Amino acid sequence: MKTIFHRTRLRASVLLGAFAICASSFALQAVRTQQAIVLDGKLDEAEWQRAPVQDQWVENMPNEKAPVRFKNEVRVLYDKDALYVGLKGYDPDIAKINAPFVRRDKVFGTADNFIVWIDPTGARKFAQFFRINPRGILGDGSWTEDSGNEDFAPDYDYEGAAFIGSDFWSAELRIPWTSLRMPHPAPEKLTFIAFRNMPRDTRIRMSTAPLGRDPNCFLCVADELTGITDIPKASGLTVTPYATVSASEEKVGDVKTRDTKLSAGADIKWRPSSEWVLDATFRPDFSQLELDQPQLRSNTRFAIFVPEKRPFFLEGTDLYSLPDTSIYTRAITDPLWGARATYRSATLDATAITVTDRGGGFTVLPNTFFSDFKEQGRSQATIARVRMPYTLAGTGSIGALLSDRTYENGSSNRAVSFDATHKPSDATRLRSQIMFSSTDDDGQRTTGHYLYLDGNHDDGPHRSGAYYFEISPKFRFDNGLVGQSGFRGLGGDYRYCVNRKDAFFDNVCPNVSFRESRTWNDVPLQRFVTPALYANGAKNSEWNFQPRFINYRRVAEGGKWHHAPTLFFFANGNPGKTLTYTFVETEIGRSIDVATDSLAKLALVSTGVNLRPMERIELETSMTDYRLFDNESSRWRLVEKNASLVGIGHITSRDTLRLIAQYSLSKRNPAAYEFAVTPRSQTQALSLLYAHKRGLGRELNVGVTRSATTSTSSAKATTTEAFVKLSWAVSL
Repeated sequence: MKTIFHRTRLRASVLLGAFAICASSFALQAVRTQQAIVLDGKLDEAEWQRAPVQDQWVENMPNEKAPVRFKNEVRVLYDKDALYVGLKGYDPDIAKINAPFVRRDKVFGTADNFIVWIDPTGARKFAQFFRINPRGILGDGSWTEDSGNEDFAPDYDYEGAAFIGSDFWSAELRIPWTSLRMPHPAPEKLTFIAFRNMPRDTRIRMSTAPLGRDPNCFLCVADELTGITDIPKASGLTVTPYATVSASEEKVGDVKTRDTKLSAGADIKWRPSSEWVLDATFRPDFSQLELDQPQLRSNTRFAIFVPEKRPFFLEGTDLYSLPDTSIYTRAITDPLWGARATYRSATLDATAITVTDRGGGFTVLPNTFFSDFKEQGRSQATIARVRMPYTLAGTGSIGALLSDRTYENGSSNRAVSFDATHKPSDATRLRSQIMFSSTDDDGQRTTGHYLYLDGNHDDGPHRSGAYYFEISPKFRFDNGLVGQSGFRGLGGDYRYCVNRKDAFFDNVCPNVSFRESRTWNDVPLQRFVTPALYANGAKNSEWNFQPRFINYRRVAEGGKWHHAPTLFFFANGNPGKTLTYTFVETEIGRSIDVATDSLAKLALVSTGVNLRPMERIELETSMTDYRLFDNESSRWRLVEKNASLVGIGHITSRDTLRLIAQYSLSKRNPAAYEFAVTPRSQTQALSLLYAHKRGLGRELNVGVTRSATTSTSSAKATTTEAFVKLSWAVSL
């Protein structure tokens, strides 16, 4: 069951007294450069030697807030066009450096890299991050302080280069002012954090700020960056036209249909001033380039979350985030055109978006025990969001959201939300959200509300929290993903962590969490009390063991109150340069077959392995096997399997070849059910894509995709599509 509550990690707090807000640990001065900087990663220009250096870094993993064992340096230069960041990390055994070829935004902590977070307004609420590995491959995105979300979806136009020396590696970043969401004039002090990932026998993380292993407050301890003056207003216009030529064949049973088409569209990004970014799109179509990861679907009655991948929707995504619910742009199925404005300053962040959706998908209709759906016709989706930071008895922000979805048949769904986040100290956070909805569906008007409160306290070893929520029966949010309504609940957790220096398990955290939820008429819906043991270990490993013995659920109106105890285990890690990542998740015990509202035996195994057999080849594999059996006879009831393989060949730094293979199978045993079921259905998908990328928004893609769906209750359907897609960003 995957609702918004399962997608959001919920905590809250035993509040302690307010503490003074943590001051910045270091002030680094940027120096205006008078000569051109050649991006080669070497930091050998004389200008770099003039720039002050910040070399007082702190280790935060595996030893929390400890002196670093390897020296690191960061310097900052700037000119009228861009900010330059120079980074240098020493290593006495440079042969152990992990520097793989990867795709953009795949620069993770499993390999060596530097990360720079820059808060462009100085408000300590939002940051852009820029990553680079020793190959000079980039990754970027945004960080939202109030929610603690790191989002790789946004892409910014910046450059970088790296160099590997005899006992160090270094990198240079050039970040144009047009890519930083800075107001004008520039704040006297920006805030930033420089970060180094260094995976060896264990993962070592070091930063310029005194961060904990899992900090509750991130930007509040960021360093200050001073000295930036006389920066011209950042402005510019980028037009990215794209065109696709495709040929497809669809076969259902013995009937074939063929189609050849040319489609074209464009994205426009205009920055009229430093504070504003205006975006527009016409006929965006990105369906050929990506395949959604298979998910378990057969034993849930609730809508499932699917990540957004369309570039137009990714500007200002941090502003879509609310304390609990969020805007869900995948609800916009087939956009014809759209426009968005985003504003950022030290005192106000805001965004507004409107999109004409041609429809063709489904609108989610939430209920207490299931998500219902209706066909989605053409509609206009409009969203406006504003957020204001403040400093009063601590720090925080207040925000508001307006959402409107108006359909061509006259139906509509409108919602207004107010939210607040308050941090009386660096260790304590309080959040609240109230939302009201009004829905006119085929002439019938209904209203509803949504309330969420939480708080948590994290002083390092002790972490505690609590939350409360309620969603009225008639609440709807068509521009979000709310699959369940008509219930209320509360919960919380407590964790105590022990740091064990130089041990295999260097951080061990016993934990207990609880939750109680009830329907709107006070019938128990879910109850659990779960002890757990979390641990961090060598090879950047994470371990999680949970005996879920006190676990009760009700899955149908008037249905049984089931006791469904299970044992749960999860572990992952980064063993080495060849086996770069692996994970295993397993759960055994009792579950509920929601189709019959009956207990069943559960066996779940999910595993994945990422391999790099050669320097330029990546293989990512995953597999999930989910089974239900009769509680008494052990006869099988449901089998669901998902498997995927992603293979990437890096021909050059600009050219890649990617293969995606996916397989999903769902089987139900007709003998186990008193009603008709589909005995077997399966889907297969295969995608081969060649990509040539000259830069952000400038790429050529050539590919072929084939998918097949087979079911015992319908004819086999196959679709094959070959396509060529070109996009070419032009800055004016």
